[in-house]
Amino acid sequence: MLEFVTYTAEKLQALLLISFRAGGLFIGAPILGHRAIPAPIKAGFAVLIAILMIPAIETAGVPEVASIWTLALLASKELLVGLIIGFFFSLLFIGARMAGGIVGYQVGLALTNVLDPEAGSQTSVVGEFWYALAILIFLAVDGHHAIISAFADSYRILPVAFTGFGGPAGQMLIRYSAYAFTIAIKIAAPVMITLFLTEVAMGVVARTVPQMNIFIVGIPLKIGIGFLVLATALPVFKIIVDKTITYLDSEVLAVMHGLGTV
Repeated sequence: MLEFVTYTAEKLQALLLISFRAGGLFIGAPILGHRAIPAPIKAGFAVLIAILMIPAIETAGVPEVASIWTLALLASKELLVGLIIGFFFSLLFIGARMAGGIVGYQVGLALTNVLDPEAGSQTSVVGEFWYALAILIFLAVDGHHAIISAFADSYRILPVAFTGFGGPAGQMLIRYSAYAFTIAIKIAAPVMITLFLTEVAMGVVARTVPQMNIFIVGIPLKIGIGFLVLATALPVFKIIVDKTITYLDSEVLAVMHGLGTV
């Protein structure tokens, strides 16, 4: 596996292209592509994965590169495949942050945002909490192994230096990107429904007891009920994360088939 001296030019070219696909994975994948990880470490892991993968990948059909432009084109395709795989698994965490923004706005914490160093922007406190919790669950259920497994399985569909690039993949990515909204609604649903019922109850109280200042009472009441439901709904959050990882793991290969369909 580490006998670089016996590597032919064809195998070295395949190693380079596999490194680019792994590099795209370490740029776009959740946790693996976090900004806190230095770029040299990501590049080193990409090369290491390429070295580990090359004995199991068929490299006999890799076309001979005639120019640097051809190599750049093949490398950009490989990089794009890795980015797509990584982005696909990032939908879970995008949905978790989106759900936190929805819940934070409804509870009344829209102004209490924190700086997210990864995205470089302000994000909801609830969203950061769900994001951190999703990372812990993701690691606990071996979601990072699912990413590496999807990367390895992609070579069964898209071999090294594949030439075709299918049109259906773009439509599929748009459709699957909308799945982030579905994840957000599923995560935020318990709090959203409870706060809606709380608003209805407060409206009834405001009509029956006009002397009560419902605005002063309502703000702390919504915050307390929101956090109470958020805490009691954590088992539901875990179930949603588990099922989402399973779904993304099964559907990522469909996107790879779309990329290979001309």
